[in-house]
Amino acid sequence: MNDLYELFQKLAIIDKPLQSTCFSQLQNESPKKAKKLAQLLKHHGVSTDVLIEKIFSPLTTVDKPELRLGRIIDNKYKIVELLGQGGMSDVYKAIRCDGLIEHTVAVKYFSLADTFETALQMIKKEAQILAQLDHHYIASFIDIGHDDNNEPNIMMEYVQGQTLFTFLKTVPDETVLSQVYATLDEAKGYVEKQGVTHGDISLNNVLVDKNGNANIIDFDIAQYKIE
Repeated sequence: MNDLYELFQKLAIIDKPLQSTCFSQLQNESPKKAKKLAQLLKHHGVSTDVLIEKIFSPLTTVDKPELRLGRIIDNKYKIVELLGQGGMSDVYKAIRCDGLIEHTVAVKYFSLADTFETALQMIKKEAQILAQLDHHYIASFIDIGHDDNNEPNIMMEYVQGQTLFTFLKTVPDETVLSQVYATLDEAKGYVEKQGVTHGDISLNNVLVDKNGNANIIDFDIAQYKIE
């Protein structure tokens, strides 16, 4: 497993004093890795003190996720649109292109992974959790795939909507908001009952669909609860 990914999972849940100590140690050992880790934590809403944010300025993104546009996955799906980018992954819209049926899916790549093998391990971890969740307000798992560049990805249900962050900017009325939060609570409750900790339910990891229901996405740092 990618060591940066493992560090991210650990630092995301510890308190700030210990987080600062770990950052200082990592800065001495690998300044470049420390900067990228700080960027990930900031993106996922993990608070870092002012000193850390000054020391670890965000890295300039060198990856070009738009280069995946047009790729074909398993000779069936064509990537047609970049839907969103996060600190750990890029998500695309893909349409079935083999002429058998019309179908649209969401496709996720782990941009944090340093090799395709590492990416596959991260994908398998998330896919295993998603495969055991079956709820109408959680984007469902479809399959693990490889594109024509042999890069692995995870295919999921395509939920047409907008992030909760964007949705709240429209200043919806109380009735609409009530439905959004009721469906979000229902989905969160289901995840908890399945023994899974999502770990990052934020405004950008909830999609509000055309019917006004909240859908939980992005289980990339989810874990099973340890009893």
